[in-house]
Amino acid sequence: MRAAGRSAARPPPKVASQRCRHELLFAARPQVVSTGIRIVAGTFGGRRIEVPDRGTRPFAERVRQSLFAILEPRLTGARVLDLCAGSGAAGLEALSRGASYVQFVERSRDAATVIERNVATLNCGAVSSVRVGDAATAARVAFKEHGAPPFDIVIFDPPYDDAALRLSVLTSLAATGSPLAPRGLLAASWRRTRGGGAETPPIGLRLVRSLEFGETEIVLLEREGGDAASSGEGEEGE
Repeated sequence: MRAAGRSAARPPPKVASQRCRHELLFAARPQVVSTGIRIVAGTFGGRRIEVPDRGTRPFAERVRQSLFAILEPRLTGARVLDLCAGSGAAGLEALSRGASYVQFVERSRDAATVIERNVATLNCGAVSSVRVGDAATAARVAFKEHGAPPFDIVIFDPPYDDAALRLSVLTSLAATGSPLAPRGLLAASWRRTRGGGAETPPIGLRLVRSLEFGETEIVLLEREGGDAASSGEGEEGE
């Protein structure tokens, strides 16, 4: 009778362990916003891509529209480096509009996995690579293959509050031996400072244009060097 009583009081088997296994499996998956964001224009225009749910801040669509309207004349055949790539939206927009190659650099393994899925969805793996790594290191060496040419355009969208990373990347891109080609263009974003006015770029980078979108400022900086001819300052517009 005592043994039977103990058996009757025993909780139903496996229920708790099954719930724990389900929760662990769910937590292990990279969290992705199901609706994603849209490629604005070009070959992939209108296609949607996934976005990591945590730790990234993709450019809003109107920001990408404005930025790429300016970059577009330089994009055909360009090699592009997308630093702090997040979902890869900026680099994929560049490929959609005619870039010949994009290297994505993202320090989060989960976010890099999302980029890899987006690349597969758009079938552009042959003209891109995804690297897990730090933007400051990439700005010095760009993980480039031996003998590969420098990049024509660098897109850099770092965490707003990481001033040290911003300074390190800009300084490296301005230096001799930079992975950014002479006369190449850097598009960098950060939090807009009160009172207006873009930050002073390091020696070796020249401010071409500054765009403001709410609390976000995007600056276009050209790496000095190459021939002495004008790089088309008259094309900047108002």
